[in-house]
Amino acid sequence: MSCLGCEIKETTVNIDVQQIIAEQLLVESHLAGTAMKEQRMKMCESCPFKVEHTCLKCGCFYEFRASLAEKKCPIGNW
Repeated sequence: MSCLGCEIKETTVNIDVQQIIAEQLLVESHLAGTAMKEQRMKMCESCPFKVEHTCLKCGCFYEFRASLAEKKCPIGNW
């Protein structure tokens, strides 16, 4: 169990990231379908290059990259 301060910080970071992703996706035109996005994110979840919300290979928030239909995984997982 983490301390209350750490839990609050982690929650705040998660909200900020989700808000950033949602706002950026509003201006994107070629989005992946729900099934494709979920499949991609599932693969990202087990990737050794995923640290918190970020892909260390490309620097993107992995959920954002997985949401874009024309993007590819930088190490070829999808």
